[in-house]
Amino acid sequence: MTSPSPVSHPRCGMEKKMRTMTDVDETLSGRDWSELPQDALMSILGKFGALEILMGAGAVCHSWLEAAKVPNLWRSVDMTQHELLDVLDDQGRYTCDRKILQTNFEVLCAMARVAVDRSGGQLEAFHGKLFVNDELLKYIADRSPALKTLSIISCDGVSSQGFTHLIAKCPMLEDLKLVECINLRRRETYQAIAKACAQLKRFTLCNLPTLEFLLSRSSGEEADGVVAMHELRSLTLTNCNVTNNYLAAILDGCPHLEVLDLRLCIVIDIDPTLMARCAAIKSLRLPA
Repeated sequence: MTSPSPVSHPRCGMEKKMRTMTDVDETLSGRDWSELPQDALMSILGKFGALEILMGAGAVCHSWLEAAKVPNLWRSVDMTQHELLDVLDDQGRYTCDRKILQTNFEVLCAMARVAVDRSGGQLEAFHGKLFVNDELLKYIADRSPALKTLSIISCDGVSSQGFTHLIAKCPMLEDLKLVECINLRRRETYQAIAKACAQLKRFTLCNLPTLEFLLSRSSGEEADGVVAMHELRSLTLTNCNVTNNYLAAILDGCPHLEVLDLRLCIVIDIDPTLMARCAAIKSLRLPA
């Protein structure tokens, strides 16, 4: 008779992750991995994500711990997939007790700071989800002058002021992704991006379809900033108030566009003249 599958504990995946890293330790314990040369250790550790290294893979033995501190491992830090972030149901509601949620976010922020420290100023890409706040962005900004890629998803703890502080200190940003960060939906934020990020090549902005969005369908706040992002090659706008006039302005201001995705910008109604102007764009996605 097959035994029933274990029931997941409600602490947002923390126990599951700890069991996973324990299994890794038990698998490695039967071998002497401490004598591997550092290039081999770097190759092995490079197969783990930042969180996996911090939660166990980088602490198998002393030599692994030292290898896990090499800055090259921390040029790209992706903290969007950890089980501690499995805290939303299908309707976007939190499934955790608020105290547990706060503890999880504090743990992830602490790990992110360690990752930034280990990068030794070489951090080039950071991806965060839910837990990122102004304090963490300031920590990254003050220590990551080489940052080129930033992705923040559903981070209610990020304000326009905290975000603009970061972009002002990271002039090398080339790839920026803002997904459902409700506090960043301001004209001044998009204008600040255009002013501070002269090298920006890829910009993705995904907004929630809020009541405010539906009631202000012609405001075009996003487009006001995008038109000044002259080096853009790729632009994705989701649930943004882009009208035909604003699209024309974007095409004028961003002459190098190769990818344009406006699939959920429901205000726009492409006419033949605009369609002809989009002919040079290699990948074009418009509302159905």
